[in-house]
This record gives sequence, structure tokens and C-alpha cells, in this order.
Amino acid sequence: MQDQHLFWISFVVCFICFAVRTVYNYWNYRGYSVAAKKPVLIGIYILMGLLWFAWFQMNFTDPVKASLPLWLRILGLVLFVTGVSLFLFAHAGLGRLKQEGKLVTEGIYARIRNPMYLGFILWVVGFPVFMQSMFTLLSAVFWIAHFLIWKALEEKDLLRRFAGYREYMAQTWF
Repeated sequence: MQDQHLFWISFVVCFICFAVRTVYNYWNYRGYSVAAKKPVLIGIYILMGLLWFAWFQMNFTDPVKASLPLWLRILGLVLFVTGVSLFLFAHAGLGRLKQEGKLVTEGIYARIRNPMYLGFILWVVGFPVFMQSMFTLLSAVFWIAHFLIWKALEEKDLLRRFAGYREYMAQTWF
């Protein structure tokens, strides 16, 4: 019973964090100056840490555990590790080029436009499968919808900011 309460508290925290992050992405897309203020950016990083902590907590306290075959659990672990690796590799690839205001099209970005979002998607599907956490896996539909909204807003912004972005989109996946 305690775990079930913790699961739902974690779910609500995740939901709120995703909603706030989506509002922030919308403000950023619309060019609202508040989105670029340092305290807001620090708050978003803290929020994302809270979001992922709550999401992992959901996996460990999920009240509906399935008995999945070992091969499927291993596949879930592979998806999770691939997703985390993709995110970390992509984040490291941004480096100074993003700080200089240049479009990053090198490394993993030469093939995948949004490797971090793709990494998130793989990880929110893979880890619940590995953990056999069925409510958390079902909730992935909601989280993935947010990732796709974030991706769409970011791409609209990049289309405005970079003349060659449309061609870059044609040459890359996701």
C-alpha cells in the first residue's frame, strides 16, 4: 500500500514537471525573455532532475508488475542503456558549437537531428520493460507525447534561426 501511494505521488510529480517543462519550451519557442533568464534555466535543470528521480521512483514502486520473459526484459535493458548512451553522447556533442550559436550537424547529429529526445524515448520504454513496471510503461505514451511536442517546438525555432535547417532535416532522421 505504501508503494502504491509513492507511485501515485511520483506520477503526479512527473506529470507536473513534464507540464512545466512543456510550458518552458513553448515560452522559449515564442521568444519570451523570461525563458532565457539564468534563474529560470537553473530551475529547469532542477526540475528535470526531479522529473527523472520521480520517474525512476515510479518504476520501483509500480503497483502492477508483469511477469515478462527474460528475453523481453533483456531487450528492455538494451533499449534503456542505448537510450541513456544516446542522450549522453548527444549532450557531449553539443559542446562549444551550441554556445557559439551554430547549428550542430557533426557527430551523431549528422545522422539524427534530435538524438537526446530519441534517447529519452528509448529509455522511457526500455526501463519499465526491464523492471516489468506496467503502469509506468503505459504512462510512456504520455511522456513520449511531451518529447514529441518539445521536438516540434525546437524544430520550428531552428527553422526560423538557421537558413539551412530544412535541408538538414531532409538529410537526417528524427
